[in-house]
Amino acid sequence: MLLESHAYNTILLDSHPTGIVDELLEGAHLLLLTPRVDQGVREAFLGAMGKSTPERAEMPVIVLCTATEEAPLEKGVISVPWPCETKVLVERIEAAILDAPAASTSPTSQAGTG
Repeated sequence: MLLESHAYNTILLDSHPTGIVDELLEGAHLLLLTPRVDQGVREAFLGAMGKSTPERAEMPVIVLCTATEEAPLEKGVISVPWPCETKVLVERIEAAILDAPAASTSPTSQAGTG
């Protein structure tokens, strides 16, 4: 919710989302996974991205990792230490969106809960 004060539209997903992953990400430009999302859920979600909508496979993904969690090993996933200053998180989001193929200028993120 803190990202909404920085002009981002956020949509929270259940920690065990049901439905087609690409449909859940409709309109999103970035997937932000919060701390404590189960590794199996994270891997399954990331593995399903792009199955029905191929361009979703290129969506940037940021995982917020606490000191007790391992950084993700998935290719293309950006790990950001959590907690961090909002400014740092916004900078990482902006950089990820700018580096993404066919990036849009409309800031939107999807967040998973944990």
